[in-house]
Amino acid sequence: MSKDNIVSLLNGFTVELNPKVRHKLNSIPLDKKNNVYITYLPDATEKDILETVEFVSNQNLIPITHLPARTMKDLEHVSSFLKELRKRTDSKKILVIGGGGNQNGSISSSLEILESDLLKDNDFTEIGVAGHPEGSPDINQKTINDFLDKKYDLSQNKNLNFELVTQFFFNASPFIDWCQDLKAKNINLPVRVGFPGPASFKTLLNFGIMSGVGNSINFLKKNSSKVTDLLTKTSNDDMLIELANFAQGENSLKSFHCFPFGGFEKTCLWLNAVQSGEFTIDNNKIVLHKKIF
Repeated sequence: MSKDNIVSLLNGFTVELNPKVRHKLNSIPLDKKNNVYITYLPDATEKDILETVEFVSNQNLIPITHLPARTMKDLEHVSSFLKELRKRTDSKKILVIGGGGNQNGSISSSLEILESDLLKDNDFTEIGVAGHPEGSPDINQKTINDFLDKKYDLSQNKNLNFELVTQFFFNASPFIDWCQDLKAKNINLPVRVGFPGPASFKTLLNFGIMSGVGNSINFLKKNSSKVTDLLTKTSNDDMLIELANFAQGENSLKSFHCFPFGGFEKTCLWLNAVQSGEFTIDNNKIVLHKKIF
């Protein structure tokens, strides 16, 4: 059943927290099995990131901090940052990405951090790396493919525990094709799919344009009236059902990550309800037992 598949996919979901939002929170309404990714955007300060890590840890939740390579000055800076993280959390999880914005120092890619022993030295052993089902506006596709091959080889040669964490999108087809391509290339890394949480059509479109998610923007525009109706009520239910059913097959899709574009606390409550099976499916729409949005 689609409902069982949805509950299965969302079990152990993760959600993203922007340090700017943290200042508005008194608590985080999540179960301990649900981890919190902490964004490190180009306009953030390291102090904000570390304070947010501490806040999440004090909620008895596991923080997964973004480590953007191009924001770091050099590997010595990376080492210092990791040591500061370790003072605030015993989380073994981290997400190593290239990062947006300009290159601030000598590090040009996440691969340079992954190839060092700094993560292992600081006891970060569960490592997320970026997955790009629809490419990237900042990196050409050949480079993306080459880097993914190198990361996979690195995970095998150094016996590293990698997980691919993807950007959000609005159309499941390119993501499913990408997963099938991973399988064809024997890149056997688990995938955590990035999903846009409930929000208005305008909000989703703005975030999509900023992030450059390519084909999904065209899909969103062509289906604007339908998607608007869905997303102002719950979420992109058709896509969630399609992903959940796909996850039951033999492929790399193993887990779920949500971008809370409709507000962090409400998105957490929506995720909790879906994870707990507190909904019915009516004409391919997820109807929560208790209205949240």
